[in-house]
Amino acid sequence: MIRDAYVAYAQAKNVGGSGKASSYIKALDLLCKMIKKNPRGFSDCENIWAQTSIERLESLYSFVCEEKRRGEGSLWNYKDLPKSYLLSGYCSAALRDYQAFLVEHLHEQLLLTVFEQHSGDEGDVVAKLSKELDYPLFLIDDLPAKQGKEMVRSVKTRTNQRAFQSIVQRNYRGLCCITGLEVQEVNRASHIIGWAENEETRMDPRNGLYLSATYDAAFDRHLLSIDDDYRIILSRDLKDRYTSDVYSNVFGSREGAKIQLPQAFLPKVEYLEFHRSKGGF
Repeated sequence: MIRDAYVAYAQAKNVGGSGKASSYIKALDLLCKMIKKNPRGFSDCENIWAQTSIERLESLYSFVCEEKRRGEGSLWNYKDLPKSYLLSGYCSAALRDYQAFLVEHLHEQLLLTVFEQHSGDEGDVVAKLSKELDYPLFLIDDLPAKQGKEMVRSVKTRTNQRAFQSIVQRNYRGLCCITGLEVQEVNRASHIIGWAENEETRMDPRNGLYLSATYDAAFDRHLLSIDDDYRIILSRDLKDRYTSDVYSNVFGSREGAKIQLPQAFLPKVEYLEFHRSKGGF
């Protein structure tokens, strides 16, 4: 449900328990009630959580801003509904925040749909997954040009990284490919070629492994890698420095074992070769 997704989004951005997230959610729920009482041409937004047209919500945003300026004379100033949310600007601010959320959410869902419905050549699918996020300019019109560009860049990075996490998770059926652990709170999508190292491989599912935290950290630091037959190999540095029973249980016992392969998009051999070239294997 989109409302639940927005709640998670708003709460994740909440700074120091400021209460802004809960205020925004309440403001949007109140806005639904205001529209229901007097649609003013926005009956299609009566359930805001079902309205996914960012452009339509922009029209509603303009109207809400106008009603805020009307103050006590607002058409949506009802005695049985808290008026402070509308008149203090919480409804307009929440609506703007919800639009920003929708841009990210819809793009992420588009990428997941591309992955889940893939067929044919994997390279064609990878090209579709590299689709640029289309960020409406009206969402950053009130920002200085430089700040606007930085914000859009940050949104694109965050959205694509989140989509990549979901794609790799689904490709590996939610299981750490080394341990088989199915605890999403500690599992994560690892890039074989790092995000900053090659822009072209960022969204390629063949550039992902699904690993629990310890193995993700070891892989990221090139203490552990995968050979061309998808078997686990350990760096010389790791083997030379650690000889304890704990090391043997966590790493030594895994050496030579084959990882659990994904449903599709096997790790690309060229990517694994590049990863191994960065460490002492």
